[in-house]
Amino acid sequence: MGLSFPPSFHLGVQLATTRASWQEIRDAARRVEALGYDSVWVPDHLASRETTADRLEAWQVLAAIGATTSRIRIGPLVSPVTFRHPAVLAKMAATVDHVSGGRLILGLGAGGLPIEHEMFGIAFGRRSERIERLDEACVVIRSMFDDPEPAFMGRHYQLRDATAEPKPIQRHLPLLIGGGAPSVVGIAARHADMWNMIATPDVFAPAVAGLRSRLDAVGRERAAVAATASFRAVIRATPAALATRIDQLDPVWRDDPYRLMGDAADGRRHIGAYAEAGADGVILQMPAPYDFETLASLVAIVRT
Repeated sequence: MGLSFPPSFHLGVQLATTRASWQEIRDAARRVEALGYDSVWVPDHLASRETTADRLEAWQVLAAIGATTSRIRIGPLVSPVTFRHPAVLAKMAATVDHVSGGRLILGLGAGGLPIEHEMFGIAFGRRSERIERLDEACVVIRSMFDDPEPAFMGRHYQLRDATAEPKPIQRHLPLLIGGGAPSVVGIAARHADMWNMIATPDVFAPAVAGLRSRLDAVGRERAAVAATASFRAVIRATPAALATRIDQLDPVWRDDPYRLMGDAADGRRHIGAYAEAGADGVILQMPAPYDFETLASLVAIVRT
């Protein structure tokens, strides 16, 4: 086998909320927990890549997952800063932390889908503005989590002795920042506990190097932010079995530059390439219908 992964290597899965019923999502989250995954995530989008497909709202789903699981970490991957005022999001996050018994990781991003903002009449803004908002939102949310009377006066957000009780169950509720742009990586270095990027290993490596450099620049330990990579995968023993799984997917997912396709040995090499690139863990993105054969194979790869 050769390559092995440390016990601390984080293994997560993001369950699609498109073309999946609540019952299917609930049952999948329970199966992922039973398989031994560290975290289960849901995307926070209002529209679907499949355009007309159903999509359940992320935070309602997260609260329900938190109430129907017992061990696994949960979180949005990621909540766009454009969707909600960060103080309101902090209240939502604290509530879900209580519902789940202290298992939430709050994933944040600058927002990357203009179409869903247009559809719902939500201001999208220039990228520079969204980056500024993300930076301020991290400060607002941390203040809401930690300070007795949160106060903040920024360009985009203001708090004046806000009511922020109850605090999260966790003494330090982790923040994950998603995105590979240098400006976003800089925000992760300043504020995050975890960072995530969807990328192939060769693209992930320089992004991780940039994160470590920025951590050095702001005086934080390099281990302060766990770097995680996202990708999609189909793991099967034969080409015919791989093709059968691809045929199950919506056409928008069939030509996918971020998908690993191969057998267990290929999966081990692929995840090993992320580890060699500097990843402290991986978060598999799983479209519906959910592929439990691949999910079980990844656990066997990483945990044995």
